[in-house]
Amino acid sequence: MQDEIDYGPQLASGEYDRRLIELQRSLPAMPTKKQDRAARRSALDLAVDARLGVRFPKERRDALWAIQERVEKRRLRLVFRYLLSRLSPRVFSRSAEGLAEYLMSEYAKVLTPGELQRFFNFRPGERPSLPINVSALKR
Repeated sequence: MQDEIDYGPQLASGEYDRRLIELQRSLPAMPTKKQDRAARRSALDLAVDARLGVRFPKERRDALWAIQERVEKRRLRLVFRYLLSRLSPRVFSRSAEGLAEYLMSEYAKVLTPGELQRFFNFRPGERPSLPINVSALKR
């Protein structure tokens, strides 16, 4: 299925890392909301270039960006839940898993199954998750 995806060359891993570091270094210590938003958009474009190809269509990139903006709002709520995680680590863990599943289901509205698999680097049937150590939250 992944062989059907052809959006031109992909950024090599080292080039992706170099550009992402360059992007982060270009930001001031306290970026404005506009600067932060532009950096997040650029980071998404770099991820698309590296995982799907540099000729991935602009309208579909824009659709992924709209999803990222919606997810960002949920992520901010997750930060608040993290602050409360000492009271209930399992609630935080479930919220994080829910965020990962939400992101995957939203991206699935724009990406084909093969593109989704390539973008997130997961195996068919694998559930989306975030690396959270619940026992570390209890300390």
